[in-house]
Amino acid sequence: MTIFDRPSSSELLKAVIDFIDAETKSDDYPANKRFKLQIVSNVLNIVKREIDLGKKINDDFKHLGAKLIKDKDFSISKLADKIKNNEIDVSDQNIIDFLYDLTEKKIDIDNPKYKKN
Repeated sequence: MTIFDRPSSSELLKAVIDFIDAETKSDDYPANKRFKLQIVSNVLNIVKREIDLGKKINDDFKHLGAKLIKDKDFSISKLADKIKNNEIDVSDQNIIDFLYDLTEKKIDIDNPKYKKN
């Protein structure tokens, strides 16, 4: 639930992305400006995916990470410190799976086209 009315942030971003995408396909813009608009569209798509998926991914990995490092207040920096101080064995399959899954989720945000199916 949200206290904000529609359109949502995600819907507004989608509208802007759709507009920019239509403009980049138009012959009305020179190629260099179309390229710049495509960069803007890509950035907005990242922001939209983070808005749509980020909270769940963050919550899931905070929970998994807390169990992994045995600390209810998980953070990536705490995980890094535990690895650096040899408190977590980097060859442990649990840490490998955690980091692999986290990387996949980050790719889902940054550029889902990179992810192999």
